[in-house]
Amino acid sequence: MHALVILTLYQMLRLLFWWQNRLQFPDLVWDDATRFAWYGLRFDLAALAMSNGLSYVVILIPWPRAYRFAVAWFAVGLATCANALAVGLNLVDVEYYKFTGKRLTLDSFAIAHDIGQQFGQIARYYWLNSLLLLLLWFLVAWISARLLFPFESKYREATRRHKVGQWAWTLITIAAIALAMRGGWQAKPLIPAQAFADIGGRAGVISLNSTFTVLKSSSKVSLSEDHFFSAAELKSLLPPQGAGDPVLTKDGRKPKNVVLVILESFGQEYVQPGPGKVSYAPFLAGLMQKGSSYPEAFANGRRSIDALPSILASVPAWMEPPFITSPYQTNQVIGLASQLKSAGYQSTFYHGGRNGTMFFDLMAQQFGFDHYKGANEYPLSGDDDGQWGIFDEPFLQFVAKDLTAQNEPFFATIFTLSSHHPYRIPDAYQGRFPKGTLEIHESIGYADYALQKFYETARQQKWFADTLFIFTADHTSKSEDPLYETSYGRYAVPLLFIQNDQALTFPQPNEPAQHADIMPTVLDLLGIPAPQHTPFGQSLARPLSRPGVVLYEGETYHLFSRDQVLSWSREGSAKMFRWPLDPLLTQALTPLPSAADAQLRYLKAQIQAYNNGMVQNHLIW
Repeated sequence: MHALVILTLYQMLRLLFWWQNRLQFPDLVWDDATRFAWYGLRFDLAALAMSNGLSYVVILIPWPRAYRFAVAWFAVGLATCANALAVGLNLVDVEYYKFTGKRLTLDSFAIAHDIGQQFGQIARYYWLNSLLLLLLWFLVAWISARLLFPFESKYREATRRHKVGQWAWTLITIAAIALAMRGGWQAKPLIPAQAFADIGGRAGVISLNSTFTVLKSSSKVSLSEDHFFSAAELKSLLPPQGAGDPVLTKDGRKPKNVVLVILESFGQEYVQPGPGKVSYAPFLAGLMQKGSSYPEAFANGRRSIDALPSILASVPAWMEPPFITSPYQTNQVIGLASQLKSAGYQSTFYHGGRNGTMFFDLMAQQFGFDHYKGANEYPLSGDDDGQWGIFDEPFLQFVAKDLTAQNEPFFATIFTLSSHHPYRIPDAYQGRFPKGTLEIHESIGYADYALQKFYETARQQKWFADTLFIFTADHTSKSEDPLYETSYGRYAVPLLFIQNDQALTFPQPNEPAQHADIMPTVLDLLGIPAPQHTPFGQSLARPLSRPGVVLYEGETYHLFSRDQVLSWSREGSAKMFRWPLDPLLTQALTPLPSAADAQLRYLKAQIQAYNNGMVQNHLIW
């Protein structure tokens, strides 16, 4: 009975997960609930066995009479703690999935220290979830006490004269638990990827539960090498870019300095949402009209911790653990700051957060920055937001003045802060920016205003005219538009290049672009050769030689070209959609078009280059 009640809780939390994230699965209807419940039962049984198996076995073992009371209390306490943690993980994931697009795994706790520091404000912000969690914990404790104690007593009474029978039941239970843990009689144990094969597509995530995905994951997940192609075939499928004409501003000015601004959670939906919709970042939206922007630009990950390797080293996030906490964190990579240092640039990474947040300081050092300046280096008091660090407006003014004091040429990367949960803005600006329909909207308006003031200050400096500015976002955030809950919408971010308030003459501005393209593009614009590079990004300053950009999402890879999307996972077949004619990607083309074969070969070549490059420490070609 105890197991049945816990399984019921799993199913209720699965339904809550689906309801709270329903915008991400627009093609699903309530009739699908039965299917998810049925397929999910297999994962629930495995999670139940892994988290409660020891408690059940302890109760069944024929202990001497003197130890039985203590053993019963131990089993009840163990079951209570295990199930409290299990339901807690699933409840947390109801909201956390909105930010990451994947179920919790051990690598999700790579930033546990940062989350721990914000535990109080997170609990207050999600007060309803916090109350529900306390209620579930009480329910779990009550269930364990009310069901396991009586069971233990009745079981002892029924079998007290039959020691052999007690041991037989114990062994049978151990066997059943082992079978449930491995997910059945199949050749290999059950893994999370099976959910995507059972359901088909991303909706498989609903049939999973977060207890299972955490227990089946590792904080040190290792990749497996792929052998789709020989070394020669791989090189032919990922050829180097051809030469292109120099890219200059309209006045013919070549950039000297580089300022790269990474905006926290500025999804494209907030900046350029489309005709008839309001922009919560009007300054950046206006700047994108003046400069060279890419209407189809994508982040290579869903977390801030994934953004820096993609942007600063052209290493996308195509594995579950972040690069900086993975087994491959010591692999050889060549960061943009390192490349520029050889050309005489000094470089500084600015982030208003407390030093050490998200391992930004470590990654800045790894990617070659000379200096890191965070909240610890900010000279004034009174500008702290009380949560993460310094409010954007004063910190960006500090950055502008600090850049003016530097010798040219310089390279600066600025990572903003205030549009991060809990989205606090200074008291003086309360009521100034549109509240919008999502809690993040007001803070986007404030961060955009801070960006405007920074740009205006920079415009007054002598180095402004010779400086290439690049604006993008680390990742997207919550959405209200179904278009941005698709496999591409969840990665759609602004990408803008501008110098001296002018556009640059890029050859293919309507092709899809990505974070991994930023580093080779900057080097091209500065005329700095890069004899070594990763094969994942290409310079936007030259004609592109690829069929599209690759995104990774929960065991599925997507190749986005200008008019098609190819999706492929190891557990399923390839699917192709017409895009943007089918903006919600609900109508797979059958049969697959002839172009799918060549695109699938390119996609697999990228995957092989990434996985084997990580394993062999050979990401640089």
